[in-house]
Amino acid sequence: MTLKVLYIEHLRNLAKIRTALHPHLNIITGVNGSGKTSFLEAIFLLGCGRSFRTREITTLITHGNPDLTVYAKTIDDQRIAIRKSLNAPTIMRLNDSPCESASELARFLPTQIFYQDIFQIIDAGPAIRRSLLDWGLFHVKQNYFEIWKNYRRALKQRNSLLRHRTGAGVLRPWNKILSELAHEMDIMRQEYLVDLNQQFQKVLISLSDIGCNLQYYKGWDRRGENKSLEMVLTESLAVDLQYQYTRYGSHQAELLLSSHDRKLKHYLSRGQQKIVLFALKIAQAQLVNRFCVFLIDDLFAELDDRHIARLMDYISTSKGQFFITCHESSLITPSLALNEHIQITLPYDNCFT
Repeated sequence: MTLKVLYIEHLRNLAKIRTALHPHLNIITGVNGSGKTSFLEAIFLLGCGRSFRTREITTLITHGNPDLTVYAKTIDDQRIAIRKSLNAPTIMRLNDSPCESASELARFLPTQIFYQDIFQIIDAGPAIRRSLLDWGLFHVKQNYFEIWKNYRRALKQRNSLLRHRTGAGVLRPWNKILSELAHEMDIMRQEYLVDLNQQFQKVLISLSDIGCNLQYYKGWDRRGENKSLEMVLTESLAVDLQYQYTRYGSHQAELLLSSHDRKLKHYLSRGQQKIVLFALKIAQAQLVNRFCVFLIDDLFAELDDRHIARLMDYISTSKGQFFITCHESSLITPSLALNEHIQITLPYDNCFT
């Protein structure tokens, strides 16, 4: 979905902004503290119903105001809006109709964020990389989200029974349910990884000369003994009861990245890692059967001029709508025709209090 007009009111230090947007490339510039990242945050709120920077509503809303509003109109005149308040529930709307869940926003406006915490994909635990897998499957496999939700419910129930020291007989049906759902998720994840790896290699070779491989661990049977999750859960029951949670299953799956059989953080520089992660997230978006919004914060950080040039060359011919923040656009704009982008400088001329 491509945005045409964006309206922001009382989001951090952005008092009120109304601006037209370019359908492909938007460059947001300004000094430190002018609100460049907050501009991206506003669009992310529309696509995900939450911030990528904080869980605290109080820090999102401009001091002294009771709520914030972000509203956008698309090029085909559809409308999306969100309001977050200090003392009231969040209100989300699509085309003037109430939106019941953030997943509805996500389907309407697929959004990829490239923020300073992008390195967590490499540095943090498996949960971050697993969420990357789930984002792609949510947009590519129609019934994945329902299976994922059912799995989470069954997992929660089994963990509750483990905390109450329930016997094997009561746990047995939940082992079976988890195993069946995990098997379905595993099939989808493996199919998706094949497509993702192919697309990732194509993007990466355009951005860099770095070699990188994607691998997948399903969350159980690490030795490849062809054991079902139900069998593994039965065998590990005594230890699960001791720890009071389920130690194996789809919730322990992991996406693994390596270069020449070595972990990226031990082999590649921060700039090289960033390019690999850019390639991965761009490849994910290209597998989605609709236009995505790309939010890229502080493009120049960690990257040398050569990688910036290759990245911008790739972006200039890629599908999707891009929003890029930087202090100075001189490294971006020389290679772009005037009609190929919009530059938005903050503080924005139409800001008013």
